[in-house]
Amino acid sequence: MIEDLNHDLLALVCDGIGGNKAGEIASYEVVNYFEKLFGAKEGFKDLEELKSFMEYHIRQASHLLYELSYQNPDYEGMGTTITGVALTSVGKIVFNAGDSRVYGFKDQKLYPLTFDHTYVNELVQRHMITPYEAKIHPKKHYLTRFLGVYDDGYADIKEIEDDYDCYLLSSDGLHGYVKQAAIEAVLNQDASLSLKCKQLIDLALKEGGYDNITVVLLKGEDHGK
Repeated sequence: MIEDLNHDLLALVCDGIGGNKAGEIASYEVVNYFEKLFGAKEGFKDLEELKSFMEYHIRQASHLLYELSYQNPDYEGMGTTITGVALTSVGKIVFNAGDSRVYGFKDQKLYPLTFDHTYVNELVQRHMITPYEAKIHPKKHYLTRFLGVYDDGYADIKEIEDDYDCYLLSSDGLHGYVKQAAIEAVLNQDASLSLKCKQLIDLALKEGGYDNITVVLLKGEDHGK
């Protein structure tokens, strides 16, 4: 999580893609990029400035990865998903490119705030396959959007209008293997956010831990005020 000079908060999850350690480098570079830029901000004048800031710099981060991969053959094809929330004094936004997710949690239930940019999810949206068929589809992990592999990468960005007790950000290493009811059971416990994160990671590991597991929990209270 990154805090600016106005105490606004930005939480990110980046799940790298690419051979060797290229995916790891891609996710690190994007997080580092936003740590420097967002951390130096003195706040935003309105919601449109916040949205424009994120839209522009997500594209710039994608361009940065593309340039790095062009300069180093070992990084060829590297990229990363990006998903996150910004809680600021001028409003709240959620953004996403790829299959990492943001959920809002309230009234003891999880509510998805992002759309998975995957081949099978788009087939589901077009009613070409069922959600069950998507889970067992051989191309279920094929991404249709990400940062870095091509020069121009972008994300969905939208305002969060509802209030939530907390936000859950996760890579598909969690929500791809652990059922939503099990995640909700952990979040409904009377425990600290850090302990809940550990419990969610443990659940994912028990289910096999086949993918990178990243979990962030963020309180839903207002920031930057």
